[in-house]
Amino acid sequence: MVLADTPSAELVELLPKAFYSPSELADLASLSSSTILNYIHDGRLVAVRLSERTYRIPRKAVIRLLGLGAPAPVVVVAPSRTVEF
Repeated sequence: MVLADTPSAELVELLPKAFYSPSELADLASLSSSTILNYIHDGRLVAVRLSERTYRIPRKAVIRLLGLGAPAPVVVVAPSRTVEF
């Protein structure tokens, strides 16, 4: 499932705010605020810089980081055929 530009009603209900602070996201993701800030500085997490020390993370970036809306992983119990080299 690919997320559309507008999150589904379920995601909006789960994450009602349009923007989250690094500490709010850290609580949601069970990470430290420092880790979230490192993700922002490394470019692994999109954020809006409001001032020298203030960032806000958009809902879409929160959804991506938390893995919400991602397809469930497919587990292959046994391969359907073997490959010989």
